[in-house]
Amino acid sequence: MTLTYDFGSQMLAVNVSHYTPNTKTHYIEQIEIEKNGVSVLNKTYDNQTLSYYVYDTFSVSTAVDDNLTVTAFCSKDYSLTSWLIVTSTTATNPTPTETTTTEPDDGTPPPEYESLGAGVAIAAGVGVVIFFILFFAWLKPEYVPDSVKQLGSRIRPGTDWLGEKLGNFVQQIKGRLPSR
Repeated sequence: MTLTYDFGSQMLAVNVSHYTPNTKTHYIEQIEIEKNGVSVLNKTYDNQTLSYYVYDTFSVSTAVDDNLTVTAFCSKDYSLTSWLIVTSTTATNPTPTETTTTEPDDGTPPPEYESLGAGVAIAAGVGVVIFFILFFAWLKPEYVPDSVKQLGSRIRPGTDWLGEKLGNFVQQIKGRLPSR
């Protein structure tokens, strides 16, 4: 969150970085402004017009040394608080000295877990390509290069060994189970 205050116009600009893939169901729902610990403005939103941030301006009368605290509330029960102290005719907080975030306690996952992500999509794509290569090799083994066939003959003993070890393990487990 970035806060900028223009003393001459008595305007507070609030820019809240908040990415959301669906601005109708997940958005900055409310911005609350306090001056010196007393609530002076409260604005509610029905959606978020941009996917990456919310920007709004507020008319707030201040004097030098006033403390403006802004809290942005997300529709998913998260909140972010930032503040600035009016020290001259223009005050900004491009790197705020204090920022706090509260997370929902209802078990709702944070926004970064809402989509599967590129890593899962790439892994799924690679799996599909490998499947089609193996399927083609099964359908038309005469087109499979000899080097790949040799690779298969090298892998087979390893899989036989693994199958044997798994079979022995299953037999041991069965031997330890109580009989019915």
